[in-house]
Order: sequence, then C-alpha cells, then structure tokens
Amino acid sequence: MPARGDLPEGAPAWIDLAAADLDASITFYTSLFDWEHTSYGEEFGGYGQFLLDGEPVAGVGPLQDPSQAPGWGVYLWTTDADATAARVTEQGGTVLLPPDDVPGQGRFLMTADPTGAPVAFWQAGGHSGFTRVAEAGAPAWFELWTNDFDRAVAYYRDVAGWDAHDLPSDGQAWRYVTHGQGDGAYAGIYDAAADLGPQGAPSWVVYFGTADVDASLVRARALGVTVHGEPQDTPYGRVVGVRDPSGTWFQLVSV
Repeated sequence: MPARGDLPEGAPAWIDLAAADLDASITFYTSLFDWEHTSYGEEFGGYGQFLLDGEPVAGVGPLQDPSQAPGWGVYLWTTDADATAARVTEQGGTVLLPPDDVPGQGRFLMTADPTGAPVAFWQAGGHSGFTRVAEAGAPAWFELWTNDFDRAVAYYRDVAGWDAHDLPSDGQAWRYVTHGQGDGAYAGIYDAAADLGPQGAPSWVVYFGTADVDASLVRARALGVTVHGEPQDTPYGRVVGVRDPSGTWFQLVSV
C-alpha cells in the first residue's frame, strides 16, 4: 500500500543499505524482492535507489570507509534537522555527521543514540522517502534492538518526538514500546538485553514484507542467505531472520 500520509516526527521515512560489495548487493536484493535499481551516478558516490513497481522503497550505496560495517540504516522523519541535532547532543546521543543538504532532495543528519545504535534523520525536500510500505517487497516494520531499554525509550521520546506506548506483554517476560498505537504504530523498541547481552551492539532492524515467508525463504536460501532459526508465527505475522551474503541482518514478515 502507499506510505501512510503525513508522517509524525520520529517515524521511519527512509532506509538505505551500506553495501560492502555494491554490485553483489544490488543483484541479491533485486533478485529477492523483484526490485529495480537506479543509480544517481558518481556525482553522488555511487548511491542509488531500489524501486518497487517504479516507486522508491530504499537506497543503496557503497561503504564510506573501510571501518564501516555493512548494514541497513533507518532514517527518522524530522521537520528540522538542525533542531534535532541539538537535541541529540543534549540528550546524550552523538552527532556523527552534522546536518547537510542533498541538493534538491532534502537534509540529513547521521547520529548514534546513547546506547550506541546508529540512526539517521531525514528532513524532506524533493524526496519524501519511501512511497510503499507494509506490502510484499516493501519495508514493513522498523525496530530498535537495545540492551538499555529504559534509556532508549526516553531518548527517542525526547529527541525524536515519539508517542511512546507499551505493548502488552500478555504475561511474558519481555518489554516493547511502539511509536503510536495498534495499527497506527510506526516503529518499535524491543528490550533485547537477553538476546544481545550487556556487551552486545544495539541496532535498528528492518523487516521486509512478503506474501509468503516460506516461499521467500526458499528463494533467499538459493541466493546465499544465512537463516537464523525457522519461520515463526506471531500475532503480527509469520517472521524469520536472515543475513544476506555480506552478513547484513534483516527480517522477512508476512503481510
């Protein structure tokens, strides 16, 4: 379906892949999701877009330096990147790259939250972000895995303007907060302390929609993914986690 109307502050607006092998990653994701790829050319450092039926769903570009790890990055919506940068510093986050313009497209800000998870912000100009969401082949959910849950929730509330709501645990020993409620939620924060351990690296995880998780997993295996466990049925859809051939983690979820 089309991306949901006007986004509130702090809602995911864009994702992009920092690729260790750009050509191989383009081949992998276009084969897995039937995406098209278009490049902005060398003027933009080889950065480009993945398209679903001609509409942008994600960006992709090469690693910016040898120390950068490949992975999917999440951009949260902001109406004022400079004001957001000030709040990042005030609330204990780190500005990795200060607000900068992408000519004709918008203004971006690269940061790390206080728990160490990289997260970017996007102030739209000519580019309003992905235009398809929660359908097969499109980004479907965005989730911070953190081992410092309380601090992360407070930070995204105060810096990104999250309307934070606790998800009922139904008696289970887990904690989860969403930005918005129910079907109107935009993203979540998961208390992943048991998964990550005290020394684990918090990160944002992107879920991609599929009409058939098991069929997509067959295709993904043929393309060289590493699968973590078996698909699981949840109240929010059938889910499985995989790593692409370069080691980049993402989830497949039924939509």
